[in-house]
Amino acid sequence: MTRPGLVGRALGALRLDLAIALRHVLLDLLAGSALVPRPLRWAVYRAAGLDVQTANVFSGVRITGRGLRIGRRTFVNHDCYLDVARGRVEIGEDCHLGPGVMVLTATHGRDEGGRAAKVADYLTTRIEDEVWLGARVTVLPGAVVERGAVVAAGAVVRGRLASGGTYAGVPARRVDGSPSTAVHAVTTGGTARP
Repeated sequence: MTRPGLVGRALGALRLDLAIALRHVLLDLLAGSALVPRPLRWAVYRAAGLDVQTANVFSGVRITGRGLRIGRRTFVNHDCYLDVARGRVEIGEDCHLGPGVMVLTATHGRDEGGRAAKVADYLTTRIEDEVWLGARVTVLPGAVVERGAVVAAGAVVRGRLASGGTYAGVPARRVDGSPSTAVHAVTTGGTARP
């Protein structure tokens, strides 16, 4: 490659890195600070072009990119990571994301030689209305969590979780009717069993 070509590529990469850094400072460090009240955080997200319909986004939430939609009355707890670099994350209304939930959109397939591809694929990850995700749930790229599903803490979601089901484990599997206290606590808000 010629010297001007290398310089052009380097400048392009630098511009991209600066844009990412500026967005990180604005959305994650400043707006995401515990010192910023939720209504002001919401206003900053909206001004940055994010489709966030709720002020219930707590401190420490990290958002990469712009392809984000969060519905009304949804609660996003502390330290969640919403990876929307080039993909899309759609979170419905009346959802609850526990602390440390990760919602991802970037994945790497295999190249012709069977090796991990260097270029990422970006998928839409969708969480429908009235979904509960416990602490530290990971939702993998392209997953769909259908309306009213409940996912226990620490589960890893891939594929599609059916509406109204209760899920736990790695990978998340349906456990409706399980005597698990952890799942019971997620579904009842921590109340004791009758």
